[in-house]
Amino acid sequence: HVYYQMVLGGPREKLHFDPATSTAVIVTCGGLCPGLNSVIREIVMTLSNYGVQNIFGCKGGYQGMTQPDKWIRLTPEVVKDIHNRGGTILVSDRGNPTPLEIAQTLQERQVNQYFVIGGDGTHRCAMEIFGQTDAIGHNCSVVGVPKT
Repeated sequence: HVYYQMVLGGPREKLHFDPATSTAVIVTCGGLCPGLNSVIREIVMTLSNYGVQNIFGCKGGYQGMTQPDKWIRLTPEVVKDIHNRGGTILVSDRGNPTPLEIAQTLQERQVNQYFVIGGDGTHRCAMEIFGQTDAIGHNCSVVGVPKT
């Protein structure tokens, strides 16, 4: 398995996941910083341009990942103007359930693209979550977006 990749940006001719059947979720963790809504917006717009229909945001950071009522559907219409607002529409938070619980939630909800926006601690946990998705046999890309 490949655990760490740094590849050039840009469109791909061959995609690992079929956009028509993909599910993505975005989470923001830790403290607030400028530009979080812009990052959320661009992830949603890019996924949508690739044809991904099932895009969610998780309110409350890692805490909200295992709580179904904290998941909201994100569409280009929902995010079109959020870059004009401060903070994050996903309500960033600190603290988290175990990486295994989050991995199991990703598997249960058939998420195969998980975007984690956060700092050093958030990304250490994201790597642990990836390790747990691999351990339970769930094929899921965990994409870290740094904010520190």
